[in-house]
Amino acid sequence: MPCFAHFRSCLPILLLLSFAASGAAPVPTKHATVELLSKQTEIAPGSTALLGVHFILESGWHIYWKNPGDSGQPPAFQWQFPQGLTAGDVEWPVPERLQASPELADYGYKEEVLLLVPVKVASGTQSGSAAQITLQAKWLICREVCLPERAELKLSVPVKSAAKDDSSQAKLFASAARRLPKPLPRGWKTVAVEGKDNFILKVSPPHPLKQAQFFPADPGQIDNAAHQVVQPTPKGASLQLKKSDLLLKPIAVLRGVLSLADGEAYVVEAPVRAPRR
Repeated sequence: MPCFAHFRSCLPILLLLSFAASGAAPVPTKHATVELLSKQTEIAPGSTALLGVHFILESGWHIYWKNPGDSGQPPAFQWQFPQGLTAGDVEWPVPERLQASPELADYGYKEEVLLLVPVKVASGTQSGSAAQITLQAKWLICREVCLPERAELKLSVPVKSAAKDDSSQAKLFASAARRLPKPLPRGWKTVAVEGKDNFILKVSPPHPLKQAQFFPADPGQIDNAAHQVVQPTPKGASLQLKKSDLLLKPIAVLRGVLSLADGEAYVVEAPVRAPRR
């Protein structure tokens, strides 16, 4: 049974948990464990720090990507920072395709994921202080049913004249960074040719691509559950993407992530063109 975003179809359970101080223990919720981590033990004025919201999920349960697909909701974060600190956008790892039926497919994460958030530290931030950071996190976790959960997470990071990385977190943050989609390599080209019922996404690297999968960044553009037909070409591949029934207006750019068989993934912003006549 799929999990829909409307909470009326999900069990209305909210779990409010909190922890304080740098290095505090992870917080268990009903079907997950969540913690707020810092890549640095010390942050510095004029630098960019890196935080991570770490989810460890109970077997069989999942949370959602920024585009959840046909159901669900992505995690939502509300930050409270001292003056001088500003959070950037969440850096989303490449998701998994979660398909429970032929008609519906979602995009999300199982087992474990670290969502990275860069934080700018203003040059005028006072050294010798401690940055008290509070996060109000909400997320939907699903299996046969969906449960909305929330947590209040707190972290204290000293502000020093020079930043210092936390060696105990290096492996986890490095692994998360490897899961992020990269900018399209220099020389690669993408274009989406619009047909009546589909888009043909053409990717042109200098070599054939035998396997590829496209994750749309924007909802309501492609049919998430439809099979993506991949046709290798001498230089790249073309992917046939069925249009969503919800797509009522033309789009200028098809945005998303292209995941390849070798584990690499790239950000795609393909201009949409009409077929040649």
